[in-house]
Amino acid sequence: MSYEKFDELSFGEGREPWLQAWVAAHRWVLSIAVATAVVLAGLGTGGWYLHRQSLLPSPPPDVALPPAVGFSVEFCLKKNSNCPAGTIEQVAELVRGIPEVASSSVVTHEERLARFSGISLAGEELLKNGDEIWPTVIEGQLRHTEDFAVVERQLAGKPGIASVYNLGGNFWKGRADLQVSMCGLSRLSPACRNGVGSEAQRNAVVARLREQSGVKKVFLQDRAFGLRLSRHYDPEYYLTINDVPERLYVRLDDPAKARSAGRAVLAMPGVESANLVG
Repeated sequence: MSYEKFDELSFGEGREPWLQAWVAAHRWVLSIAVATAVVLAGLGTGGWYLHRQSLLPSPPPDVALPPAVGFSVEFCLKKNSNCPAGTIEQVAELVRGIPEVASSSVVTHEERLARFSGISLAGEELLKNGDEIWPTVIEGQLRHTEDFAVVERQLAGKPGIASVYNLGGNFWKGRADLQVSMCGLSRLSPACRNGVGSEAQRNAVVARLREQSGVKKVFLQDRAFGLRLSRHYDPEYYLTINDVPERLYVRLDDPAKARSAGRAVLAMPGVESANLVG
């Protein structure tokens, strides 16, 4: 009678179990397999984390804020109980004669309207009543930030001058091509009738922006940074962090593509407005 030979799992004396023998014979193979599995698992987890992080918007560039040296003068051209009337020419000459003023120029209603039209992605209805929203003003540059108080005192109460105020600078000029404002707590726009834009809505806007042609980078200006900019450019204008909306800023490989990218997100939930940076 013949018997088939077979491996037997046994722990008897002098006999090594089959599995133990196989493991011993293939120990190096198992070591490589385990190490490979660990590396692949780590790469998978790390890759997912890096991918997720790459989808988030970047913080603003870590650079010094430009000096706040801009100012504007509004005219009082008609007799008013709040200010003595004067002419544009009188006011322009008075401003030019102040030593602390480095430069100044009259900016007409038409020029201001054209400036707004050039950066706005809104419809024509927002350009109505432009004479009231964008009246003719004087815009100028101070020699130093601290000169504003001096200039304001010298112009206060003079004929033809209604008010003097800080003219906020544009931190993002030259750093981004498109601005997208999310709905904030104090927003009155019809687009924000459903309340403050959520993080999920903001992330959806970021994802849509990244799909647009030419988009290189998306920045998030959070409320804290927005409040910092506001206080830097106009410290007398009182705002709290709840008054400042979140904004996304987008840099493209060609600024001409910014208008198309802005229109792609303009009607998305949580978006108040979109404008070119100019």
